[in-house]
This record gives sequence, C-alpha cells and structure tokens, in this order.
Amino acid sequence: MQDAQLEPPKARRDNLGNGSRILLTITLSMIILFGLQYAKDVLVPIIMAGFLAIISYSITDALRKYLRFPHWLAVFFTVIVDFGVIFGVISLINVLATDFIQTFTGDLTQSFALKYNETMTLLKHYNMDEHVKIFIKSPQDIFDGKQLMAITQALTGQVFSFMSVCTMVLILMTFFLGEAPLFRRNMEKLSDNSEGRYQIITALMGIQRYLFIKTVSSLCTGALAWWLCSAMDLPFSFLWGTLAFVLNYIPTFGSIVAALPPILLGLLLGDWSDFFLITAGYVAINFVIGNGIEPLFLGKQFGIATSVVLLSVVLWGWVFGGIGMLLSVPITVLIKLALENSRDLAWLAIMISDDPDDKKKKNNLNINPID
Repeated sequence: MQDAQLEPPKARRDNLGNGSRILLTITLSMIILFGLQYAKDVLVPIIMAGFLAIISYSITDALRKYLRFPHWLAVFFTVIVDFGVIFGVISLINVLATDFIQTFTGDLTQSFALKYNETMTLLKHYNMDEHVKIFIKSPQDIFDGKQLMAITQALTGQVFSFMSVCTMVLILMTFFLGEAPLFRRNMEKLSDNSEGRYQIITALMGIQRYLFIKTVSSLCTGALAWWLCSAMDLPFSFLWGTLAFVLNYIPTFGSIVAALPPILLGLLLGDWSDFFLITAGYVAINFVIGNGIEPLFLGKQFGIATSVVLLSVVLWGWVFGGIGMLLSVPITVLIKLALENSRDLAWLAIMISDDPDDKKKKNNLNINPID
C-alpha cells in the first residue's frame, strides 16, 4: 500500500522530458544569477579574498618551508605583502589618473582644439564636414574639462570606497590562510573519494598557476607598453603601462581597453603615423604575449572553449562588475568542476569544454540533453 502511494510521484518524475529539464535548468540559472547580482556587495569581498588566498598561499608555504616561520607569522607576512601591493597599485593609479586629467584639462586642451580644426579642414576638402558637424559641432562635444573633473572626483571616491572593500578582503583572506591547514586535513578525509579529491586539488593548483602566470604576463605587458609609450614620447607613459598591467587580467577585452587611451593620445599630440605606430606596437605586444607566451605555459589545462571565456567575461562582469571580469576564468573553472561532478548537469560541462577527452565522457551520462 505504501509502495503504491509512492509510485505516482516516481512516474511523474520519470515523465519529465529532456526539453523540460533544459528549460528548468535555464530558469534556475537565471534566478541564481540575479540572486548573485543582488548580493554582489557581500559576495565580491568573499570571492576576492578566496582567490587572493589561493594565489598567496604559495608565499605562506615558502615562508614556512624555507624560513621555518610558524604558520601564524607566515600568514602575517603574506597579508603585509598583499596589503602593500594592492594599496600601492591603487594609490599609484589614482595619483597618475588625477594628474593626467588635470594636465589634459590644461595644456592638452589647446592641442585637442587644434587637432579638431585640422580634421574638420581635411573633411571640408572632401565636403564631409557638414555631415560630421551634425553629430560633433565643436571640440566641447567630445571633450569637456568640467565633465572630466567631475569624473575624476567620482573616480577618487570610488578608489577610497574600493580601499575600504580591500580592507575587508584582507581580513577575510587572513582567516582563509590561517585555516589552510584545517582545509588540508578536511581534504585528507576525502580519501574514499579519490577522484573528487584529485579534481579539487587539480582545480585549485590550476587556478593558482593561472593567476601566477597571468600576473607575470601582465607585468611583461605593462613593462612593454610603458617602453612603447616612452619611445613614442607620450606623456604619462607609466600610467599607460600600469593600466595595461591591471587590465591584462581581463581576457581579450582588457587589452583593447588599455590600448585605446594611448592610441588616441598619440593621434591627438602627433599625426597619423604616430597613431599607426602605437596601434601596431600594442597589437604586437598583445599578440606575442597573449597568443604565444601565455599558451606556451598555460596550455589548455582548464579545457574551456575560447568563446566561453569571452562570454564569461561579459556574464561575470554583469554579475559582479569589474572584479567579475578580472576573475571570470577562475570562476568559470570552478563552475565547470561542479558541473562535471553532477550527474544531471555534467552535459553542460561537456558543452563548454574544448577538451577532446570530455567527449568520451558523454557515453557515461544517463541524461541526453537533446531529444
């Protein structure tokens, strides 16, 4: 009697078609994403602290292994190093950006007006100036000193707000690093599930390796961008190098955004030859490092398709803002790991993968997502 009462729910569960499962998965995913976006003020510091702890643990481990520091002292020195790097970079960018805006609203305003008049004279020769003036009637339509100063003040406020967030991040990171031995002991309890333990360790080591190599490649990108701007006699070349270093963490889009200000500034202060030289220099730097050096050391260890990486930048940027764009690849890696260990959603991990070996796993799935 009791088994007969339980049979209808089972039948209804089995009658749930593959199309319904996909629709249900999409609906729940959208609900989760909107929930994450709503709670981003709470989640962003936790996510930042977690990833900082992952990349910084190598410092803590080195201090314990080679200098024989006790764990608490190694964590303390690691936090001090991270504090100096984060606040140093933020303060440097804030000072350089403020100085640049003030200079641009002063000395460079006249250069901008002259370049605008030269361009309109050239367009007038081809009877195109009237068409352009429909959209841009004067240099002030493109550049307004008062607006830039307002933007500078807003950015300054954002910087101080971000510093307060970083303080919370460092506090959380301290606890994460302090409890790293406890996490390791908990990992040893997963000995009965060796495959799951192996996947977690592999994912964490892969993220640590990715962030380390990305930091080194970003430093190289920033240094080369600094040298290029200095060689082209662009003002604030160090600012453009620092900007290239920070934005290089964002796949594809970051390099494009970092290149735009110096390219436009070269056109503003120079001529079209400067514009093309600076553009070619940035393209060469990003092509060599992004398509040559980084793949050489990283390879395809994450097994994520390139299109998925680009979409993850957009998606996590929408959910978590700039931090989501910076950490889009590590977040996607962790989600892919979770999907691979789910019988119902493992097919999603295969869909976003570019690893040929993942196609073999499809035969082991009980759920075929497509009728």
